[in-house]
Amino acid sequence: MGPDPHRGDQAVKQVSAALAAHLAGPVTTLTTCWSILRWDGAEFLFTDHDGDVAFDGKIYRASVGYSRTAISSDAQLAVDNLDIDGFLDDASITEEDMRAGLFDFAEVRIFLVNWQAPGMGALRLRRGRLGEVTLTGNGMFRGELRGLTQALQQEIGELYSAECRADLGDARCQVPLLPPVIERSTSYAVGDVVRAPLQSGTWSYGTMSFRCTAAGITAASQPVYAEGAGTSTTDGTATFVAEPAWTRKGQVDAVTARVSFTGTVEGAAVASGWFTAGVLTWITGPNAGRSVEIKSWASAGGAFELFIPVAYPISPGDQFTVAPGCDKRFATCKSRFANVLNFRGEPLVPGVDSTMSYPDAV
Repeated sequence: MGPDPHRGDQAVKQVSAALAAHLAGPVTTLTTCWSILRWDGAEFLFTDHDGDVAFDGKIYRASVGYSRTAISSDAQLAVDNLDIDGFLDDASITEEDMRAGLFDFAEVRIFLVNWQAPGMGALRLRRGRLGEVTLTGNGMFRGELRGLTQALQQEIGELYSAECRADLGDARCQVPLLPPVIERSTSYAVGDVVRAPLQSGTWSYGTMSFRCTAAGITAASQPVYAEGAGTSTTDGTATFVAEPAWTRKGQVDAVTARVSFTGTVEGAAVASGWFTAGVLTWITGPNAGRSVEIKSWASAGGAFELFIPVAYPISPGDQFTVAPGCDKRFATCKSRFANVLNFRGEPLVPGVDSTMSYPDAV
């Protein structure tokens, strides 16, 4: 049986005529190239050839060796994974960046080229994203390349549950953890929450957020905002009322380990556990821009314990922002955040225990 003429072009791989002729020849001069594109836009290019390869306007370096497991393909939708082994190199892939998670879910492309004539084009072998990455301890790493069908293994949809399925501060929760900075000559509606710069305190946004209570357009220049909770400020034709900000600024006082330290949080006159299960984001120091979940926080002494160690050492004076935690229970949503209208759970749905219950004997 021949190919079905009604299914269009059924070629599995598309290559140029010149490269196809080279592949069909008795001797080939092929090399494998691969690129890694991180989420921050940094791109790393490598080849297993003994010299650098110039292809498509880019240089694929041969100074860092790597090897991969065999690539196999079939017509099924099973995830076609393979492993890549490579050397850590201070000039390219470093252990610190690996531990910091910068290569998590990076896009990987693997292809063949004729190193003697790269202009022939490429034979695409595999495209996917890095999954689990393991540091072997001898200056090498092993990365799992997950194929495009990996996305088909993810669950789509939700199951009902007693706990909230939203994450604190996301589009469904709508708690304004870190509202946008107010803009000049801009229209605001009732209920909009903003931050106003140049407030008191060590952070330029102070410890207050401002909720619009009278719609209008802000003035061309910012007035002095009243910072007491419940006080109002007229900005142009709009009116804003101050309320305590959810996200606060803090600073490291003393370091115990990469998972624990003591720190001072500005205006954090709250009970112990307020920031437990919250998110801490570094704004200075070598970990700047990275976020980590908080395992526990004690108001007395300001002791923080993180769920996982940070990528780089923490030093006294490092600054961070910290947001409160949420245990996703209805009672917490009501008492702490006053956000029950956006609660994404079903706390009143009978559980499994109710299906096993029976009337008491008379």
